[in-house]
Amino acid sequence: MQIGIIGGGPVGLIASLALRNTGHTVRVFDPSTQKPKMSLALSETTLSLLENIGVHLTAGQDLFEILVNEQGLPGSMLLNAHECGHFRFGRVICSHALDQVLASHVTNMIESVVVTKVRARTTAGNPCIELETGEAIEPDLVILADGGRSGLSDSLGMSAQLRSFDRTALLGRIRVETPISGRAYERFIGTGPLALLPIDPGVYGYVWSLAPRDAEVLKQSTPALLDALHIAMPSELGAIELVCDPVQIPLIERWIDQPYRPGIVLIGNGAQTIHPVAGQGLNLALKGVSRLVDALATGEPDTAVRTAFVSWKPNRDLTRLASSSLEALFDRDLWPRKLLTSVGMALGDQSPWLKRKIGEAGMGIIS
Repeated sequence: MQIGIIGGGPVGLIASLALRNTGHTVRVFDPSTQKPKMSLALSETTLSLLENIGVHLTAGQDLFEILVNEQGLPGSMLLNAHECGHFRFGRVICSHALDQVLASHVTNMIESVVVTKVRARTTAGNPCIELETGEAIEPDLVILADGGRSGLSDSLGMSAQLRSFDRTALLGRIRVETPISGRAYERFIGTGPLALLPIDPGVYGYVWSLAPRDAEVLKQSTPALLDALHIAMPSELGAIELVCDPVQIPLIERWIDQPYRPGIVLIGNGAQTIHPVAGQGLNLALKGVSRLVDALATGEPDTAVRTAFVSWKPNRDLTRLASSSLEALFDRDLWPRKLLTSVGMALGDQSPWLKRKIGEAGMGIIS
């Protein structure tokens, strides 16, 4: 099958490798753009997919523990992979490191050219990709993996629904004095969830949900950001210093109810953008990629796309609900709420069954 992929981010590149490995002919179109460095928490299902397509990661840190707690209160829940019956929960890696590994596998597949127009399949012929060079190609299937930035999905009548959280994510990396090897943190501190991910020895990536005004103030002042992080972080990590300048991203949930047209399918952030609090955006997208690759092995393109989406949609809906609910619940600095969640985590910490289920959900083993 001839397949054209528009977008050379992690989702597009992984899809191209998986499809090529199953015998399809793939062309990838992606003009070079500067992408911000982000910390990616890769689930076990994502790591298995990468191994199956020949991508072996050495960068990053394996994730063995996740400590969930409420700042200023004693209740907490410690998820330990070994206690849950698994070697690890996944692996944390810098997005640029993942991009470099993937690019080394697809060097001859990426064409640095702008796609100007995409046309869906008609009774007269295949879908069409028009390039700025004037070339037009008609593959059997077009996969849009450009994050919705190009406007191509809008031109096809696939308009997204939007829901603003009225929050801003502040992302960056810090070096800590006393790192706990393989331990990530999910901290609820009143201003919004703060996730800390071990990305390199002594270095953590952070994702902090804040009111837009607070995020802007912290981004503009390094001393203010360091002071705020020092207060918000667990004391066991010791002194901290910034490794890079923070990046701001408005938190907006975005989704398309039916992200496909005849001969065309959207994957990745173009089809859905979820809250980053649980770090499941990339993992969710790649579950969809796996379903699509499997379906294309047994059916013609349009039937395969519908089959894959119907199979994957319940997982998308559940992940969206869980991620947005965490933000809605934990951005409220109310003592009754904080007390209840603190007690709930303390009780949950005594349940091996519950901790195993939570851990396996994050690993992608269950939904």
